[in-house]
Amino acid sequence: MRLFLALFLSLSLSLAKDFCIKEVENPYAEVYLSYAFRKSLERAVLESGNRLSCGDGAQEIKPYIELLKETPIAFTPQQRVSAYNLELKVGLTVGEVKKVFSTSVPYSQPTGSVGDLPRRGALQDAFGIIYIDMLEFIKGLEEKR
Repeated sequence: MRLFLALFLSLSLSLAKDFCIKEVENPYAEVYLSYAFRKSLERAVLESGNRLSCGDGAQEIKPYIELLKETPIAFTPQQRVSAYNLELKVGLTVGEVKKVFSTSVPYSQPTGSVGDLPRRGALQDAFGIIYIDMLEFIKGLEEKR
């Protein structure tokens, strides 16, 4: 049984490809946006059965943020914004292949005392939605090789 497991692991590691994720191109002054995008992308690469490595022969992934837009959708009786719709478009460039992923999620800002937490939660939700498409895109790259 141990021999079978050792053979399986060595075979699966030999079939894994190396991907090198470059720095996120972010035109917005939003550090958490870059962080959340990179973490989601790293998870997608690893879950697709590949490795993160920037050595020789590694395929470069260039992530970029195309759009981050927040639109007010609800107001308090005092005419202050209490809810937003966050629209997010991000893209990946791998060699000659470009793919854009987009989603839109609502979030509320009940009071000013919670700071940036609802917005960060909305970004996490957006990347949770986009993650599935990124994973399929990375798995599709393997088939094209």
